[in-house]
Amino acid sequence: LEHRGLKDTSEQTVYAFLGDGEMDEPESKGAITIATREKLDNLVFVINCNLQRLDGPVTGNGKIINELEGIFGGAGWN
Repeated sequence: LEHRGLKDTSEQTVYAFLGDGEMDEPESKGAITIATREKLDNLVFVINCNLQRLDGPVTGNGKIINELEGIFGGAGWN
């Protein structure tokens, strides 16, 4: 919108609401990397860890949290 001159978005925040299963998708991981590369400092990911993934229910929530921390940390997020 800003590049088209329709709205000043410099003070806007964009939220992405995803589940832990969606974070298994390569598109989600790619979005994290692209956001870092493009220096998108107004993007917030909110991830619902409902322990449901593509291959079925997950046991051990801490394992998923550690995995996600590794993905985001590896891409330069804090």
